[in-house]
Amino acid sequence: MVSKGTRKTWLSAVLILFITLLVIGCTSNSDDPKGSTSPGTSPSGAGSSGGGKDLNATGFPIVANKITMTAFAPQSANIADLNTNWFTKYLEGKTNIHLNWQLVPGETAALNEKKQLLLASGDYPDIFMQGNLTKEEQLLYGQQGVLLPLNKLIDQYAPNIKKAFKDISYLEKAITAPDGNIYAIPSLNECYHCQFSAKMWVNTKWLQKLGLTAPKTTDDFYNMLKAFKEKDPNGNGKADEIALTGSPTGWHTDIETFVMNAFVYYNADNNYFMMSGGKLATSVDQPGFKKGLQFLNKLYAEGLIDKEAFTQKSDALTQKGNSPDIAIAGAIPAGWFGEFTDASPTATRHKDYDPIAPLTGPDGASFTPHYIGVGNSVFAVTNKNKNPEAAIRLADYLYSDEGTTLSNFGEEGRNWVKADATDKNTRGTAARFKVKETSYGVGQVQNDHWNQMGPNFRSAEYRETGYAASQDLYSMDGLETRLYKATKELYEGHQPKEEFPTDIFLTNDQANQVKQLKPIITDYVKQSMLQFIMGAKSFDKDWDAYLKGLKDSGMDQFIKIYQDAYDKVYKK
Repeated sequence: MVSKGTRKTWLSAVLILFITLLVIGCTSNSDDPKGSTSPGTSPSGAGSSGGGKDLNATGFPIVANKITMTAFAPQSANIADLNTNWFTKYLEGKTNIHLNWQLVPGETAALNEKKQLLLASGDYPDIFMQGNLTKEEQLLYGQQGVLLPLNKLIDQYAPNIKKAFKDISYLEKAITAPDGNIYAIPSLNECYHCQFSAKMWVNTKWLQKLGLTAPKTTDDFYNMLKAFKEKDPNGNGKADEIALTGSPTGWHTDIETFVMNAFVYYNADNNYFMMSGGKLATSVDQPGFKKGLQFLNKLYAEGLIDKEAFTQKSDALTQKGNSPDIAIAGAIPAGWFGEFTDASPTATRHKDYDPIAPLTGPDGASFTPHYIGVGNSVFAVTNKNKNPEAAIRLADYLYSDEGTTLSNFGEEGRNWVKADATDKNTRGTAARFKVKETSYGVGQVQNDHWNQMGPNFRSAEYRETGYAASQDLYSMDGLETRLYKATKELYEGHQPKEEFPTDIFLTNDQANQVKQLKPIITDYVKQSMLQFIMGAKSFDKDWDAYLKGLKDSGMDQFIKIYQDAYDKVYKK
């Protein structure tokens, strides 16, 4: 989930444990959304709709006699050996399915390259356990018959996945291709505070010293930044305070997003889309967008925004947040404070920063971006698999509470234990389990679990009621509680009433058009925003030309593509 630079250390320590910083037979081109091929049938005749005499439709083991499946996965630097891994061996003992791993380097680029080579050559495995399968790949290789449709298999053999479809309103539609088939299963991790991660962190020590309260409006925010710059809140007698800083490379550390949402709903990660009455539009041609840019221009012109905020990398932002001896940064946008300051157990400066609620702009707007979706899928069954029914039962087990917990944390008793009566979760109610300190440290190799690899189902309910979390908000053990409370009290409810889904399938033709249009539009909007904010473009002289350029970049066609895709799924 999420971040870069120095945040990796404690993001992996805490967020990997608590946060983390998301498929059979040949498909036909008929109108039958599940395809005309019987589930479990491959072109070579492997498998059968009945699952074979060895298959147990319920209970364990999954098959009476041991079978082997080749499985594609990354070789994580934090896992010693997937073949001897405790959870791998536990899973084989429970299911009677031996996994013959096809491992590739863990870097995303290397994984994607190897995956494409395997699919193109025909030398692909029985299952993709962690395939990072894009929607374009799912549709392309599904319609070619390489990835098997899973609809009927899920219906017959996957009660945990079916329950997930009922519990998570957006899940099934997000993974259903335009032909009606499901070709791959995602790993779902509903991180609540990540859904509202465009937060603004403010130095509350400075507020207290200056006799200010947390800003509620854009005027309040302006006055706060001006006081930060001019009234020496760090008390060292120097004009070294940076009122507002950020970076374009961190996890929601960009300057624009938090501020712009006081003028218009602005979500750059979802193509600047906004919706009303089922109709798609873009925020970047709205009157509120212009007003937001004018406000940002005012902040920049008066020196209230760090001149390096639009260009510096995450490491430079962290250096400012960790300035020795005394704090120099007043307000910083970020998904969590580890983006800009030390988050190790002995660190203290992060205690001086708290998030503020979304600002209310001059016309009453007060939004926050909302990030939900499943992203790329991880698990798929190929037409080489002779036991697709067993394969979907394997994925379904990984979607269970037990499978999810053991695959992510390892063995009960050694890696985690059932919670005591006094243990609380992030909601402040009784927790179900707590993760123990283990013999391996952060970044060190372990061989107890899959380290979030493969399909698993961490719903908001599972995350927020399951894990024990400290109620001491300013300890690192209380990080999840701190982020949960801030999100619940400040950010939830500021998302728009109607949202364009972040996960939506496109046809191959639509996807090809988007690949051409999106970089042109994105680059044009970003460059234009910077030019208006920094004063290189005039709002009086250049705004109409900007709007014309937006049209010329293909925005109308871009919106139509996604409107058509939306209507196909959501207006049936």
